This record gives sequence, C-alpha cells and structure tokens, in this order.
Amino acid sequence: TAIVEKRRQEGARDKDISFSGTSSMLLELGLRVYEAQMERKESPFNQTEFNKVLLENVLKTQSSVAKILGIGSLSPHVAGNPKFEYANMVEDIKEKVSSEMERFFHENEE
Repeated sequence: TAIVEKRRQEGARDKDISFSGTSSMLLELGLRVYEAQMERKESPFNQTEFNKVLLENVLKTQSSVAKILGIGSLSPHVAGNPKFEYANMVEDIKEKVSSEMERFFHENEE
C-alpha cells in the first residue's frame, strides 16, 4: 500500500496504479532476485582458477620485462653507466621488491 500511495503522491493517476498491478510487479521482482541468487550459487567464484590466471599473467609480465631490460641494457645511450647494466638492474629490482614485500608480509620476524 505504501508504494501505491507514494506513486499517487508523485502524481500517478488511479488508472495507472493499482494494488494488484503493484503486487504483480513486486512478485516478479522477487522472482528475479531469487533466480539471480540461485545462479550465483550454481557458479561461485573460483579462487583456484583466478589464482592460475593471475600467476600466468604475472609470469608472462616478468618474462617480457626481463627481455625488455636486456634489450635496454644494450643501448649505446646507457653504455658504460653501471646503473643500467643488466645485472645491476636485476639486483636493484630484487632489493626494491624485497623491501616492499617485507612491508606486507614481515618474513624476517620469528
């Protein structure tokens, strides 16, 4: 009844709204919500599949970046600069990653 009254206050005409029409609308809405919930139960989020896809993409990215670093370290524009030697770049990346990982996982605590 509150929905019908609210629609009337909003200016809806009596012939456009009725208790039976509103009841039908609410029943249909309830059934749609119920169906959506059942579908969600049938196909839950698959954490294992997500982890697999995530790991695969991380490994692809890691491999691609390693190749790009290798190519970049051969550039004549950075030749002779120890900061851009491949081994030094790899070591720098490892140190920075280790520092960031420590912030979240505190692996050195016993």
